[in-house]
Amino acid sequence: MNPFTLNYNPDYFCDRENEIQHLKDNIINGLNTLVHSPRRLGKSAMILHLFHQLKKEKKYETVFVDLFATQNLVDFTKIFGEAILQKYHTRNIITGIKKLFRGVHASITFSDDGTPMLDLGLGEGQLQTGISQLFDYLEQRKNPVVVAFDEFQEVAGYPEKAEALLRTFIQRLKNVTFIFSGSSNHILQNMFYSAKQPFYQSTESLVIDKINHDIYAEFINQCFNKFDKEISNSAIGHFLEFTETHTYYTHVICNQAFYKSNNFLEKDEATEITGNYIETRKVDYLNILNLLPGNQRSLIKSIAKEGIVQKPSAVNFLIKYKLPSSSSTLQALHVLVEKEMIYRSPDGYKVYDVFFRRFLERYF
Repeated sequence: MNPFTLNYNPDYFCDRENEIQHLKDNIINGLNTLVHSPRRLGKSAMILHLFHQLKKEKKYETVFVDLFATQNLVDFTKIFGEAILQKYHTRNIITGIKKLFRGVHASITFSDDGTPMLDLGLGEGQLQTGISQLFDYLEQRKNPVVVAFDEFQEVAGYPEKAEALLRTFIQRLKNVTFIFSGSSNHILQNMFYSAKQPFYQSTESLVIDKINHDIYAEFINQCFNKFDKEISNSAIGHFLEFTETHTYYTHVICNQAFYKSNNFLEKDEATEITGNYIETRKVDYLNILNLLPGNQRSLIKSIAKEGIVQKPSAVNFLIKYKLPSSSSTLQALHVLVEKEMIYRSPDGYKVYDVFFRRFLERYF
């Protein structure tokens, strides 16, 4: 088995003790929480690990709802209902449907892996009723319930006025606490921090940062040792420098290193592994780069080479990388930020995808 899985595994989960305790404190005190950070720092896995702990403690019931594939409130109701059925009614799906959707036409089919999939015949007048019944079902549970809506930014794109409707239902509940998270940080911030939006000031906030370097290094070392493998401190240091201790990219590289290495992994081999990995992604990243218009392509290459840029419109930066005018560069920057190919950290602008940045550094 490879301990550096890209899917959540409670046996190989690294740190986040303070963040999980923060979430527990909010849950105990009946406070909803917005969890946000740059993409791929392990927010979803952290919430699943929290739920794993809560399940063992047997004080709270938990429901995890992934909204990524939803496009409207009908999809939301379907996915939310399926999550509740999988949690509470795996033994008798039909009874579960009758309890969840009273007076609403609903049927069930099963995917190839046996996962129940709802088919809802919701008319326009029944949609709010269907959603309300799902929240009411959780509100009436004997034990308090924690619901995590992952990829919650999708709700902002629904054609219906979904945020106002959901906020109305959620604020009435006393037995259910919510965690909202997602992968589009700027949309979530607008949903929860803009005074014009229904969810404004409705949650506590938890900002997820990168895992501490030393803690991550010890975790990597322990994972290798558990399977009678060794890795040098310099090799671990190279991996964490290469990935900037970013959770997703660190796990990808360590996954490669674990299965490609023998009994002992030194820095030279680690350097070869990272170089070869970027080489395997060369065609993909060239295609991504070539799809960008000229100004955007030039700007993202320049920011990648610089590492981090405080003022992309500064004259010295424009001259150094032979970029167009300040206004054209700022326009390209705005589009790249909207595409989430560039993001603004407290220190300045960076290329979002660490591997893409390493590719640009290497070949341009």
